[in-house]
Amino acid sequence: MNRPLRAVLAAGLTLTALAAPSAASATASAQQGIDVKTTRISYLQYPETGKARAQLRNITVTWRRDRTEKRTWVTVSAQLRDSGPGDGHCARMMLATEVSAFEPFKTAVTTECNGVWRTRMLAMEPGFDDFVTLGLYTSPSANNRTLRSLTNPWGRR
Repeated sequence: MNRPLRAVLAAGLTLTALAAPSAASATASAQQGIDVKTTRISYLQYPETGKARAQLRNITVTWRRDRTEKRTWVTVSAQLRDSGPGDGHCARMMLATEVSAFEPFKTAVTTECNGVWRTRMLAMEPGFDDFVTLGLYTSPSANNRTLRSLTNPWGRR
């Protein structure tokens, strides 16, 4: 009876060790000039109060900086859910940044329309002001949105 239990524990520990990122890989990444900072936001909804028509949960914001190429970008991964089919609108998760003081915003958008939690991911380089806005909304023509500013953790380039 003890041997099967030991075998299961040994297999579990081996899988855990394989799945966990190693200190060596983190060191190798740092030696190659890539810095990484990750933050989490537990939940957002649109509208911010009242009945949710669009929701985000388990939001992971990962900033990366390549010191050798002088390049910074952000990746946002989250679970997105619409209030359900039939309301005529889909939930939309958006990243936006201002390209320059004279150019319009650059955006990336993903949607969910079926009232089911779906994992979505968006990535973008920050604009001239070094921040990216995370937006959650339903109607593309509406100005109402739930917004969060995501600021470059290393400051200006």
